[in-house]
Amino acid sequence: MAPVQPPPVLPQVLAHFAYALKLGGHLIAGTHVGDEDAVRTEAYGGVPVRWTTYKWRPEQLVNLIEQAGLQPVAELRLPADKWSGPGVVVMAKRPA
Repeated sequence: MAPVQPPPVLPQVLAHFAYALKLGGHLIAGTHVGDEDAVRTEAYGGVPVRWTTYKWRPEQLVNLIEQAGLQPVAELRLPADKWSGPGVVVMAKRPA
């Protein structure tokens, strides 16, 4: 299966975050992990909604963060549980 491509705006958003950070400042970003996006039609409690949960492989998120000019310094992989699939959280810093 081909890797999921991020929404076209994500690299620009990460670049703006990087620009807004002071030198040596940190960013924490997380995402759901997977190969296919999920369209949601129901939120917690059965509330009707419509949104897409974009999923990436951890290395894709790290690559996008690096392309924004930030240096990843920590990564936390979260296992799936009864409420959610697996996730990843990456902490990165703006070089001083």
